[in-house]
Amino acid sequence: MQPTVKRQVELRTGTPYANLNAAQARFAQTLGDQWHIDPNKIIPTFGATGAIEAVRNHVLKLSPKKQPAVLTVSPGYWRARESFGGLGFELIDIATEPNKFSINEEIVIERAGEARPDLIYLSLPNNPTGEIFDPRKIVSGVPDETAILFDLTLPCRDLKVGELTREVCESFKERSNLFLAGSTSKSHETAEYRVGWTVCASQKDANELRGENRSGVSTFGIAEAIRCVVRPPTVLDNIDRSFSFLEKGAGRKFAIVTPPRRVRTTYVLIELLESPENVRKILDDSGIQVMWGSDFGLTDRHIRLETIEYPNIEIFVTAINNGLDG
Repeated sequence: MQPTVKRQVELRTGTPYANLNAAQARFAQTLGDQWHIDPNKIIPTFGATGAIEAVRNHVLKLSPKKQPAVLTVSPGYWRARESFGGLGFELIDIATEPNKFSINEEIVIERAGEARPDLIYLSLPNNPTGEIFDPRKIVSGVPDETAILFDLTLPCRDLKVGELTREVCESFKERSNLFLAGSTSKSHETAEYRVGWTVCASQKDANELRGENRSGVSTFGIAEAIRCVVRPPTVLDNIDRSFSFLEKGAGRKFAIVTPPRRVRTTYVLIELLESPENVRKILDDSGIQVMWGSDFGLTDRHIRLETIEYPNIEIFVTAINNGLDG
């Protein structure tokens, strides 16, 4: 005898919206199963930017200050800085250049104690230097009332996002104001799908963030992201090729910035050993677009490069070395 299938009649939002909501839950469940994290603590977002904005808005809502403050490092992820500054956050910078671009956990903790920011935002690995740090040290040294957001979007061979997310959440179970953001945009080249997530250490925070972020990520984007999160990053070989080109070409015209705990990731910071004006002309003549240091808190003696498309790195190295010799 065939079992009776219970009929489902959707009259709350209509079938398309019901499917959209189901896709969000399915993505959180897939990510939770993959990383052994409670899926109820995972909030799908519009890319990593959406994850950053979700935490930003949550902190803004709860802060009693007219102008909340975010503590971060410089150089850091320029889009996150714009996102905080655009809604009136005071930006408190820890300059890493004087310390060979190192991110020192004790300095972060000390500055947080002095400045009492509403939020600490750090990219791990750092964007654009590739410097890494121990997030657990920072959480342990910062008061619970200070919100912390670690952005784990950038892939590398040395850090496993799922393992790190699980370890941090397990080490600080139900710690309020602790968030970890990520997406598949850089690890699997899916930026056009705009799928990211926020993982909350606290179930209470997850419930509040879910209520504050009701915009659903595209069902088609979710389907692509589900295919991605069960696979390792697809870009690591390309990153290695890019660094090989850079390492072979470095020395006379430019140097790779190498902090003490640097890893290879999707961005690299280089220092020009020639006049920035000369380099700018060569790059303009060659049709090569880069992000100059003045766009993210340094001088134009520094340039940020994206390393996923290694043929473009080879073009850059050839142009800068041959052009400056001419």
